Amino acid sequence: MVFYTGKIVLALNNPTILVITDRNDLDDQLFDTFAASSQLLRQEPKQVEDRQQLKELLKVASGGVIFTTIQKFQPEEGNVYETLSERRNIVVIADEAHRTQYGFKAKTVEDKNEAGEVVGQKIVYGFAKYMRDALPNATYLGFTGTPIESTDVNTPAVFGNYVDIYDIAQAVEDGATVRIYYESRLAKVQLSDEGRKLVAELDEELDQDELTETQKAKTRWTQIEALIGSEKRIQNIAQDCCLVDVAARHT
Repeated sequence: MVFYTGKIVLALNNPTILVITDRNDLDDQLFDTFAASSQLLRQEPKQVEDRQQLKELLKVASGGVIFTTIQKFQPEEGNVYETLSERRNIVVIADEAHRTQYGFKAKTVEDKNEAGEVVGQKIVYGFAKYMRDALPNATYLGFTGTPIESTDVNTPAVFGNYVDIYDIAQAVEDGATVRIYYESRLAKVQLSDEGRKLVAELDEELDQDELTETQKAKTRWTQIEALIGSEKRIQNIAQDCCLVDVAARHT
C-alpha cells in the first residue's frame, strides 16, 4: 500500500489518498507504517480523529494522505451521506476489503430508542453506499486475503475485477512461505463404558445391508454425538478415521 501510494502521488495531479480500515488498531498500525515512509510519500499522512475532521480533510481542493475508519461515514440522520468531493483524483484504499465494504441495497432493521426498546423499523444501507455518496467519482481499491463472492456480499462486485492475485502456490515458489503439507490424523476420544457399547453396536449394524438396520445405525450415531460432543467434532472424527468402525477399534 505504501509503495502504491508513492507511485500514485507521482502519477496523478496532487491526488488525495484515503486509507480505510474497520478497526482502530488496524488504522493505527497502517498509519504508523505510512508515517515511517513520509519521505517516499513526499508528505506527512494524517489520521482522522472524528467525523467533522474527516469532512474537513476531504473537502480540500487537492492532496493529502488520510487515514480513517469506515464507520465515520455513517450519516448523522437519514440514508444519504453528504457529498464531500466530486474530484476524480481521489483514491480510496480499503484494507480487509471483505468485511465491511458492502451494502448498496436497502434493508429494514429494528429501530430502537436509547433504552434499547424496539419502537419501529427503519431502512438502512451499508458503508459502501455511504462512501460513494461522499466520494462519487473516487477510485476504489480493495486489499483482502479472503475475497467473498456470494449473492449479497461480493467483493468483486464492489471493487471491480481482480487487479492481481497472489496465492499460496506463488508464495511458495517465491520462497515467501514454506511449503504446506496436509496430514490426516486420528482424533483421540475418551469414551465411557456406555459410549463404547454404543460404538460396538453401531459397528455391528453398519455391516447390515437392510434399511431397518440402517435406520437403527442412524439412531445409534445420534446417541454417540450426544456423548462425544458437537456434530462438527463428530464430522471431523469421521473424516480423520474414514470409517466409524476404525474409530471404535482405535479408541
